[in-house]
Amino acid sequence: MSFYKFAINIFRCFSKLFFKYEVIGEENIPNEGNIIIAANHKSNLDPIFLAASIRNREVAAIAKKELFEIKPLGFILKKLNVIPINREKPDVSTIKNILRTIKDGYVLGIFPEGTRIKEPGFGEAKAGLSVFAIKGKANVVPISIISNYKIFNRVTIYIDKPISFEDYYKQKLTTEDNERLAQNVLEVIKENYYIHSK
Repeated sequence: MSFYKFAINIFRCFSKLFFKYEVIGEENIPNEGNIIIAANHKSNLDPIFLAASIRNREVAAIAKKELFEIKPLGFILKKLNVIPINREKPDVSTIKNILRTIKDGYVLGIFPEGTRIKEPGFGEAKAGLSVFAIKGKANVVPISIISNYKIFNRVTIYIDKPISFEDYYKQKLTTEDNERLAQNVLEVIKENYYIHSK
């Protein structure tokens, strides 16, 4: 068993042991093809809940490069396919690495807001989600993580149907265009969040 599968099994056991963990819409993650999963982000537990919900593919997430400076966390993150990124100014080699990861069959995991939103509600989507979806020719699967993060309480992972960005593959888009397209995905995440929070 690979380290990735071993770790994901631990994440899944942790989620089910300490929370009322439920995944809705697993069938919306295609078995093949270029895919990005995009989710809301309110807690450090989100990457664990998200990775545990994907059974049919390996996930490669993006995380701020500062986390890799913490040992042995940096070593573990690399083993879990996590890609370090400078959130303020991603360099060309990082972007190429992310696109290569998508084309190699990994499911790329992104938090469109770019960081944790600790207060109630949601932040604004950054352009990165749209840029990677278009350059990587990937469909985007919106995922809503619904929880108050209190132990033994409910955690619902709602996986919606993939969204295609194909209409934009040959267009020259501005940063504002990419932010708008990413925000459209975040609006789907928000809508599902509020519907399934009831």
